[in-house]
Amino acid sequence: MNTKQTEVREPSNIPLLDGTNYSHWYLRMKIHLRSKYLIEVCEKPLAHDASTPVTNKWYKSSYKAINIITSNINKRVFREVVNNETTEKANIIWAKLNEQYTSKRAVIRGRVWMNWQRSFYNGNLQSYIDSCRKMMMELESVNIKVPNEILSLSLLGKLGGKSPLHQFIEVLTLNE
Repeated sequence: MNTKQTEVREPSNIPLLDGTNYSHWYLRMKIHLRSKYLIEVCEKPLAHDASTPVTNKWYKSSYKAINIITSNINKRVFREVVNNETTEKANIIWAKLNEQYTSKRAVIRGRVWMNWQRSFYNGNLQSYIDSCRKMMMELESVNIKVPNEILSLSLLGKLGGKSPLHQFIEVLTLNE
């Protein structure tokens, strides 16, 4: 009889964070952590005046959250964000991931915006809608605010592909 236990990863829909899929990863991870009642230790530090029982409970929850988070990031991301400080407090690793992947750095924001600009209707309406939703989440995750009216015009323009109508609407949206 084999008494050796192997760790079984909880079933979830959390993708492995590879640095290019932060928006999707973040939403799935946040939902998962919330379902385990662990999101608070990721978003709020331990109160300085916390009692010993509260402190012990906070650290226990923090270690669980860190385990879940680090189990769902690839080796490169792990090396970027995990160190002695981040292995103790879930709120620090959560903030570091957030800073790393949602900062207002021009490169990240530019990549997200260019992906939005390059997207076109591919003939499959459901696929197009899904793609637009994903890109709108990415725009939001890097704090690019597109007014609803401009967003609507841009989406309509993308339905036309590279037609003159599309080009005209894109020019209008950029000039708004």
